[in-house]
Amino acid sequence: MKLGWLLLCFASLSFAAEQGGVTPAASAFPEQFSPAEAERMILVGFADQSIERTSAPMPLSGYRRRGDYQSSTWSRRTSAQIAEDYHLQKLEEWPMTEVGVQCVVYKVLSAGPIADTLARMAKDSRIKIVQKMHWFQTQGRHEYNDPYFKLQSNLHTMQLDRVHDLATGRNVTIGMIDTGVDAEHPDLSGQISRQENFASIVSPEFAGDIHGTAVAGVMIARKDNGVGIAGIAPDASLVALKACWPAKADAMAAVCNSYTLALAVNTAIKAGVDILNMSLTGPKDPLLELLLNKAIEQGIIVVAADAGEQAQDNFPATLNQVIPVQTLSRTKDTVDNPDGRVEASAENVLTTLPHGAYDFISGSSIAAAEVSGIVALLLELKPGLSPQNIKSLLLKSQQELSLQLTDADQTRGFSGINANHAVASLCKNENCADERFAFTWGK
Repeated sequence: MKLGWLLLCFASLSFAAEQGGVTPAASAFPEQFSPAEAERMILVGFADQSIERTSAPMPLSGYRRRGDYQSSTWSRRTSAQIAEDYHLQKLEEWPMTEVGVQCVVYKVLSAGPIADTLARMAKDSRIKIVQKMHWFQTQGRHEYNDPYFKLQSNLHTMQLDRVHDLATGRNVTIGMIDTGVDAEHPDLSGQISRQENFASIVSPEFAGDIHGTAVAGVMIARKDNGVGIAGIAPDASLVALKACWPAKADAMAAVCNSYTLALAVNTAIKAGVDILNMSLTGPKDPLLELLLNKAIEQGIIVVAADAGEQAQDNFPATLNQVIPVQTLSRTKDTVDNPDGRVEASAENVLTTLPHGAYDFISGSSIAAAEVSGIVALLLELKPGLSPQNIKSLLLKSQQELSLQLTDADQTRGFSGINANHAVASLCKNENCADERFAFTWGK
């Protein structure tokens, strides 16, 4: 019985706040108080059989709601007398009509321990129950102050806002083998721990390269900095290794060769990166195969762009234990996926460009970057995951999202990987590094 009326008490006070009519000089809601003052609030209830004989509410705030009940005169006198007897300040009171109890919120004014006051009040025959005020929190989603976040439909599709309160890629290093990156971009400044140009003879430029800047933004753009966008793993560190150069001036497309790529992979291994993102494809290459197998042997997760079944040259995505990522297919059934394609929704993805700019970019390069970011979230929570573990989580997550979508959603390409489901699945089956996953959170 005590629990029932207590819940009603909380509900009534919350309802008053939600209606927007409660504006008391002293309110029971924490924004009116410092944390120390809020800690001195207590909740008291006492029986009043006359409550249901009245017809309109009368809390201290003066807030009225039609069709409800007011505190009786006897209740208001009793609550005032209790305040005087125990040196309390009365903040709010409200009748719990269903159980015939008057609910009162007080602030303890005496300097002594609150427990002493509670113990004395518990012996008072007038009082049915007395306790400290408890505060509860809803399990909401992360709120971003990045002005373009609402335009990042790919992040909404993968439910990233449900993940960022729990994992952001902290203590994970991504090695990116690509073109150069604008490290002074407002959303990339401070995000790159190391950069090196292995193609300096043919392309000394680094900061002005488009492709690498776009791929980096998808993975590690700073969040909550009041600028631009949010990356998938904004607290991950990036090692930017330029092995490719623009096919022509100011072009998105770029080219690389075996030598520059090998130098970059070798450097990434020596640097001890956790993830190696290769948003590129080409012919099978023995030297690169040797180096990439060494990287995998060292525990590095290699993620590569997958150009699909029709591609003549699709290395390194074809290499065993590399995680290949395709752009979400609109021509195949997104639920029926017998060949185990890892797919990311990578059409018109808003990301960073040189000189502080942003634009919408599409393609498997972006898809691979999205997956590298998600892998960073997984590794923050469970270091040492194998490529097989990670691929399994990714495939399960995209299947889960596909099953939740309508046919119209799937036709528009709203499918692919669900980062929220991947992280939740990991922490359901493994002991995650973060104790916050002791809680269950919804889809």
